[in-house]
Amino acid sequence: MDPSIAQEESKLLDTPATDPSPAPQEEPKLVETPAIVPSPIAQEPDNDVAAPGSQFAEFAAGCFWGLELAFQRIPGVTETEVGYTHGISHNPSYEVVCTNTTNHAEVVRVQYDPNDCSYETLLDLFWSRHDPTTLNRQGELVGAQYRSGIYFYTPEQEKLARESLENQQTKLEKKIVTEILPAKKFYKAEEYHQHYLAKGGMYGNAQSPAKSCKDPIRCYG
Repeated sequence: MDPSIAQEESKLLDTPATDPSPAPQEEPKLVETPAIVPSPIAQEPDNDVAAPGSQFAEFAAGCFWGLELAFQRIPGVTETEVGYTHGISHNPSYEVVCTNTTNHAEVVRVQYDPNDCSYETLLDLFWSRHDPTTLNRQGELVGAQYRSGIYFYTPEQEKLARESLENQQTKLEKKIVTEILPAKKFYKAEEYHQHYLAKGGMYGNAQSPAKSCKDPIRCYG
């Protein structure tokens, strides 16, 4: 036998079929989650000042994109902003709110001229735009940020909101879970969220914010 072949066979016989030593394991990768720091600032009342001749109103009804466009179309509404409120942390970002750990609600803050638009008109739109019987949920959107809420700025708004809820409850079999609370500090959402659907939304198809427009609202553009 060729000595070189015998040497190779000897190596094969001396090598175990499987390597008994354990394979090196990858270190587990830790996913960093943002640290949520409660802040008393978030619990302060909304002390922003509406434009002269206008009043604030604020509503939570699931994703704020479609709700904002609906309010934009109401005659007498002079401005709308989307943002976050009634959470525990100061200056939250959209990404942090979506972790469902800060308890913020996605809201639309409306400025309206009470001479041209009643608070009751805003309430009627609010009820029409969502299901107020699902807790922390609108359709497939689940989380505290999607809850139903009316956040009032005056005792008169509170009175009208509670009366409106009672009236709405007579039309529904399930119990309404809408919260009615004083307006707390409002954190304006990132600029790309503002007037999102009017600017084109997710698919670049702008939807009209014109007053009294009756076009169906596509939630994502």
